[in-house]
Amino acid sequence: MTNNDAGSRTAPSTATDAVLVPSDPVPQGVQKVQGIDFDAHHAADITVVDLVDGMANMGFQASAVADAVQIINQMVRQP
Repeated sequence: MTNNDAGSRTAPSTATDAVLVPSDPVPQGVQKVQGIDFDAHHAADITVVDLVDGMANMGFQASAVADAVQIINQMVRQP
């Protein structure tokens, strides 16, 4: 951070020019990232299955965990 003549703190222009840029539009068909709707479980406790299923839409790392659980479940079911 640098101080300008008025004494307020500002970020260096090289940083703001690199970071504060317009976003690209989200491509169609991309899965929406969202967390678990805990309000939907107000009548009953949330289960592990509900939690893992909800991870499929939480983001990259959480969806990878959900995928791993599905693969493990498939392996367990196979003879």
